[in-house]
Amino acid sequence: MDRSIGIHAAQGQLSPRRWLDARAPASVVEHSLQSLGMRLRAAHELARPGFMALRAVRRGDCIVDFAWNFVSTAAGRILGHNAVDLYGKRLRLVLAGQDSNEALFEQYRSVVERGTASATKLVHRTHGGRDIYRHGAVRVGDGVAVTLINVSAAHRAHMLGLELRAQQLRRL
Repeated sequence: MDRSIGIHAAQGQLSPRRWLDARAPASVVEHSLQSLGMRLRAAHELARPGFMALRAVRRGDCIVDFAWNFVSTAAGRILGHNAVDLYGKRLRLVLAGQDSNEALFEQYRSVVERGTASATKLVHRTHGGRDIYRHGAVRVGDGVAVTLINVSAAHRAHMLGLELRAQQLRRL
């Protein structure tokens, strides 16, 4: 009979299941599960996708910018701004000086003009860190709907899980 405890994801929830050896002292098992749980919850919060909708700003027939129609709290955090403050603001002005500014503008412009979905990975610098985000964009009317997913956070969560597993194996 397998008497080990672990972590697995089921419908977005973390639950105990095979991982830590049940022969370990209860305090060690409890501490390890609490520590892993806190780290995975933090990584999950960082990995929460952002969503935003932007409308095309045109000069004649040419798209010259985009303005936010909607910004989720997670998207605002990812972009380093309060989501409410971004409503109506121009993409190129808000992201001025960031390396990803023109790449995002071109991605969104292309999606609106061609009508085909697009995804790209870009580095965002927020809160003193650098993370890689996947920007998935689809055309909605004369604008785009965008999902932002932190692929760095998912990678870190996976690495933390491997690290904890290695620590447990060393204790055996």
